[in-house]
Amino acid sequence: MSIVGIDAVTYGITNLKKSATFYTDFGLRKRSSKGGQFLFEAQDGSQIILMKSNDKSLPPAFQTGNGVREVTWGVSTKTELARIKRELAKDRNVIEENDGTIRTVDPAGVPIAFRKTQRKKLKNSGRTDVNAPQAPSRVDQRAIYYDRARPLTVGHIVFNVPDRKAQQDFYVKRLGFVVTDYYLGRGVFLRVAPRSNHHSVFFLEDESGKTSINHIGFGVRDIHELLAGGIAFSGKGWNTAVGPGRHIVSSCYFWYFNNPAGGNSEYFCDEDYCSENWKVGRFNPAPGNFAEWALGDGIKTFRGLPPTRTKQDS
Repeated sequence: MSIVGIDAVTYGITNLKKSATFYTDFGLRKRSSKGGQFLFEAQDGSQIILMKSNDKSLPPAFQTGNGVREVTWGVSTKTELARIKRELAKDRNVIEENDGTIRTVDPAGVPIAFRKTQRKKLKNSGRTDVNAPQAPSRVDQRAIYYDRARPLTVGHIVFNVPDRKAQQDFYVKRLGFVVTDYYLGRGVFLRVAPRSNHHSVFFLEDESGKTSINHIGFGVRDIHELLAGGIAFSGKGWNTAVGPGRHIVSSCYFWYFNNPAGGNSEYFCDEDYCSENWKVGRFNPAPGNFAEWALGDGIKTFRGLPPTRTKQDS
């Protein structure tokens, strides 16, 4: 199955204005706001859709309160889309919309959809090359500086689920996802194809046996954009959940924020890229393996004098 990644995530929420402000401040582009719906995009065209929780066009909620109501996966061709429809129709109800989008529900009760992808290839991500002693990669060029983050992509989504094994079987055997790594007895990281970023979806087994959104990860260019973006975003009053830090599984840098639409939203960068030769890891899910390092409450902007100064300019 030629699934290329997340094309859209749709939320059902009570306070559209607050969540729209969140994603505007977070750095997504607002493409439309009409009829009680907001549409935001990352740089590659992957989307966040905000709708009122009582909108009758939404799939039924799988958790109480605000939260994700549907994940739309982008597919490379209409031929592949038809193949997915035939496969899923073997044992579940599949609805095909007039525009060709197909809809169903996964084993955890999460509504999922598939459409011909609307993602665009990024021409130049513009990241800063890193110089190391005796190994310069940026010559006669100053580094890139950021005043905020502008996410490139909706990179991954994470759910708490009652049965991670059922999720793994469905996404791997029915949709062609590939296992990247495990948290032993706790979770599984899946990517959409053998050659892909570390994970497109991560399922964590929930101790209460319920399904809920954990977080959505938004890829940015480099650690400099992540830090600048997090500082700017928190400066607008949004609260850090955890970060910044660096994960052990996936190797990426992260900064998570509480999201009024449900769950958390994460800036991430520099995650592992996998091929057919990737060796699946099996990690102890102990809290100490969550991160190589992490800050608990963000970074405060420095307002003092640098060590080269003794007084302020008059």
